[in-house]
Amino acid sequence: MSKCCLYVFLLEHKMLPQRDKRIVVTSLLHAEMAPTQIAQHMGITRRTVYNIKKRLDADEDLEQKSGRGRKCLLQLDAVKETLEADPLKSIRANAADMGVSEWTIRKAVKDAGGNSLVCTGRPLSTPKIQAEHLQRCHLINDLKSARAGIIISDEKTWTVDPVHNRQNGRCLSFSVVDEAVRTLQTTKHPAFVMSLGFVSSNGMVAPLIWFPAGCKLTAADYIDMLETKFLPWAKAAFPDGNFVLQQDGAPAHTTKRKQEFLRANVEFWSKEKWPPYSPDANPLDYAFWPHVQARVCRVRYPNVEALKQAIDAEWNTMDANYVRKVCA
Repeated sequence: MSKCCLYVFLLEHKMLPQRDKRIVVTSLLHAEMAPTQIAQHMGITRRTVYNIKKRLDADEDLEQKSGRGRKCLLQLDAVKETLEADPLKSIRANAADMGVSEWTIRKAVKDAGGNSLVCTGRPLSTPKIQAEHLQRCHLINDLKSARAGIIISDEKTWTVDPVHNRQNGRCLSFSVVDEAVRTLQTTKHPAFVMSLGFVSSNGMVAPLIWFPAGCKLTAADYIDMLETKFLPWAKAAFPDGNFVLQQDGAPAHTTKRKQEFLRANVEFWSKEKWPPYSPDANPLDYAFWPHVQARVCRVRYPNVEALKQAIDAEWNTMDANYVRKVCA
């Protein structure tokens, strides 16, 4: 059988390899046959013929390049089974093992109804402690609904170094990457300062209380700050005195002297009511401190005083509706 007859036989039975199809199309184009006629004669799309013609006009090689053609199709059930076998394995590692791109794996995860979630940490606790933690959280919610006002407190340590979001922090670049902008340089022992904050469920925010540099918080220091700075503000925020103070279980908060001072002056949640290791239950930990930090701590400050001024400016301008919504 001649080579020409073999081509005709293979075309009729749709068995001609892709490379040979391109050779036949090229020959027919050189013979000045119309692209539509070539597509009808060979049973291929006109797009294929025009793509070959375009490459011929541009003097490009007709050999198939890497990345062209139909993409690798994955069986979603097989991909899902593989990913579920090791859910902590990265998308990049799975893509390398399967011989496909990361985009292919991400699309397969989405098509299979999956999600790529950020791993989180939590304190190691027994089922008994977890049950007690849940019970105390329910109690706190009940107290919130029963009281006219709640004042929430917490301490925060700030440094002069810039802080970036390790998960979502990005630097957009459209040409040469500016490493000076992309890189946030930090020091080994940056200067730092500690603040004490109070927010109330009625939307009021107390001015931040700043501790002296190098101060180790004791019960006496804490009582002095409560007496001279917190109590005057709390009485102004709640003239009828109808509020309850929340504080965590830090050692300076739970001493006998501190507890006796609070009983004599304000109503407060005792250490038995507040669940231990509970930053997720304190709005200052999960909302207000990150809110201020994201807006202020993106640059390096020359000294602690400049840092404190920037934090105070942002803290004192927090919207009252935002504070009420978070504390509700």
